[in-house]
Amino acid sequence: MSTVRSLSEKPHRSIAIVGAGFTGTMLAVRLIELTDAPLRIFLFDRESAFGNGAAYSTSNARHLLNVRVENMSAYEADPGHFVRWLGARKEGRGAGDASDRSRQTFVSRALYGDYLCETFEAARREAASRASVVEVNAEVADLSVEGERIELTAANGARYEVDGAVLCLGNFPPALRFDAGFSPRDARRYVSNPWSTETYDRIGPDDSVVILGTGLSMVDVVQELRSRNHRGAITAVSRRGLLPVSHRATAPYPSFLDANRLPSTARKAVRVVRREIARAAQRGLDWRSVIDALRPQTQSLWRTLPHEERRRFLRHVRPYWEVHRHRLAPAVAEEVSALLRSGQLTVVTGRVTGIDAGDDAFVLDLRLKGTDDLFTLSGAWLINCSGPQLAYDQIRDPLIRSLLERGVARPDPLRLGVDVTDDYRLIGETGAVAPSLFTIGPPIRGKLWETTAVPDIRKQCEALARHIVGKER
Repeated sequence: MSTVRSLSEKPHRSIAIVGAGFTGTMLAVRLIELTDAPLRIFLFDRESAFGNGAAYSTSNARHLLNVRVENMSAYEADPGHFVRWLGARKEGRGAGDASDRSRQTFVSRALYGDYLCETFEAARREAASRASVVEVNAEVADLSVEGERIELTAANGARYEVDGAVLCLGNFPPALRFDAGFSPRDARRYVSNPWSTETYDRIGPDDSVVILGTGLSMVDVVQELRSRNHRGAITAVSRRGLLPVSHRATAPYPSFLDANRLPSTARKAVRVVRREIARAAQRGLDWRSVIDALRPQTQSLWRTLPHEERRRFLRHVRPYWEVHRHRLAPAVAEEVSALLRSGQLTVVTGRVTGIDAGDDAFVLDLRLKGTDDLFTLSGAWLINCSGPQLAYDQIRDPLIRSLLERGVARPDPLRLGVDVTDDYRLIGETGAVAPSLFTIGPPIRGKLWETTAVPDIRKQCEALARHIVGKER
């Protein structure tokens, strides 16, 4: 990465981090720990969830991590950090010792949120003499770039001028991906944000619920409903009806892709993986071992694929990749299976063609997969779990609108987020690059694809923090 003069060469520097989930928190931690010169960090979060963000703010004990504790260290260079932290906690008994079995466990997301908060506070205490953090409980509504300076304006009108800024925005709530025929704002029983837990207080225990989507968010919603003793029917709808699969114990598997001859099309990549899974099965090894062996080369494979092949992957392969790559903790998978067996949870495979929103119910028209048959489905509540909104030119968030209208940012060619350089700087409408405005995490899917899990994001936090303070390896 090239050196950013306005940040790494100034004796007194300031930087804004917008978003205080895992990405923003760990970026702040690494900046605090790495900086030698005085540094002031403004950490913004609209929900005042400093240290854990939306993902780890849940208090529901049913919501477990989807990754084993051994892979959830906040530090790339210290893979045992989280395991040791668990070992020192009463809640972590059985997860924090050195045994293989304990390192394979799945703990609650709330506990992981505690870990992030304590890691953040420890870094602040240890580096108070050279770095300070100002927590700002506010929504950033506007951002402008003037030369090497950046000005952020909060929704309350307060302004902050800094030397650099990093957007750690995470995921945006789902949007209806078709003309539903009703205004989401006016529909009292439509839930557009499945992570807005106060909404569930209004759902009666016997109310029927329809969920758009059958992925990880759907599972979270089902668990939230069950934790509130919900008894009503739950119907999940998606085009393919794919459910996330469970983690299982895996054996180490060797890399099977030639780094110098990576597949050049989505079809070839799928063939290679399927062939390797068949070979693994002949040796008595599970397909999960093969998928896990892909992780070190996923980014290189993505970059090798031409633009049209990436589009082809998104159209035809992505749904299958998601359910096999991002898995459920076994206990959660069993809970979902039990609900399917009992009949309380039903999965319908088809495409929604229309929605009629009444005062007390929703009626959905669907075309069932593989047929011309039409199907009508009704429910008292409709919850959107169709996946995060990725088309930034359609996101109504004030900061995103500001970035696009000012020409400071532009959607990436695949419409998976925003366009960035290799060193995470935003590319503007005309192709110009602001020297000290960055983004990492989910907004850069188009560049890196695998950029939502902790093991991927912590690498970005490490690289960007070193870049900012001028300590690149």
